[in-house]
Amino acid sequence: MVNQVLSFKEKIIRIAYGVICFFIYFSGLNYLVSFLRRRRPLILMYHSVNHRGCPYVYPDNIVNVENFKRQMHYLSRKKRIISLSELVEYIESDIEFPPNVVVITFDDGYYDFYSKAYPILKNYKIPCTLFPITRLLTTGEAKWEDALAYLINITGAKSLTIRIEGVDREYNLFSQRWKLGCIRELNFLLLKMSDAERCNILSEIEHQLNLSSKAPERIMLSWKEILELQRDGIVSFGPHTHSHCNLAEVSPEMAELEISKSKEEMERFLGKQCILFSYPFGKKGNFNKEIKEMLRAKGFLSAVTTIPGRVSKKSDLFELKRIAAIDDASYKFKCSLIGITLQRS
Repeated sequence: MVNQVLSFKEKIIRIAYGVICFFIYFSGLNYLVSFLRRRRPLILMYHSVNHRGCPYVYPDNIVNVENFKRQMHYLSRKKRIISLSELVEYIESDIEFPPNVVVITFDDGYYDFYSKAYPILKNYKIPCTLFPITRLLTTGEAKWEDALAYLINITGAKSLTIRIEGVDREYNLFSQRWKLGCIRELNFLLLKMSDAERCNILSEIEHQLNLSSKAPERIMLSWKEILELQRDGIVSFGPHTHSHCNLAEVSPEMAELEISKSKEEMERFLGKQCILFSYPFGKKGNFNKEIKEMLRAKGFLSAVTTIPGRVSKKSDLFELKRIAAIDDASYKFKCSLIGITLQRS
């Protein structure tokens, strides 16, 4: 079965990653590289802060609550945490970056940001930027990858067979480890599909497993929480499009609508201008020169990607790199801060 092979491969990769991080950290190389890059700011990217094994959030989007708390404790003591707006001002100016700058960002707008991450950020007085998907703030719907994770996680079925691209793919669901492999593999395959194709596959999975993909708990934020978060001033906001589509794959007219609608809705609710943007998916193939020009024309000053790397004075303000925060608070997390990561470019 497909997911057994993938699960074994993933396990080997993660073991190798752990060994490399162990060597780099305990040999002292981590401190050396960190010192040499102290004037190269880092933007950290989070999605969900929840309990490990949460069934209704895509697993690779979760950073465990305790790990997040320990990460924020470490960063508040060892780094200079500034807002994304401040970082943009530094890039635009001729002023040198302060040493050890870190910026905290969150994509998508999960409800657990409000219920779990925000109290920790507030306790440490850490500023951050939240990029919610505006349509989901109104509808409360889950993203498709979370709906997929929920279906696979809660099923009691022992296997699943789905026909994709003319091939019958059989997945073993006997254990949570194999379920995880199934979720990751299907997520990878569905990412490449159109919305209509993806919807058909999810409907087929619902039918086979005789389940609904609608989770019983809140998954996404609403405008009510957004307005409440705005009052304290710790959290700043920027759109992540209206429906989380791949801007490079839709028509220019649709891309412009996704950008403008998300910006207009957010500015109307918040009563202030939004000048920061986050590309859905955020890889090189998910935006282009035309998309960046659209953002400039709409009044945005900067946009963040999911391309791993640090920031410099020469960074393109509409192509800022970020490091995906890992679900760890040990030496692996500290190595990720110097760019040792499994994150794909």
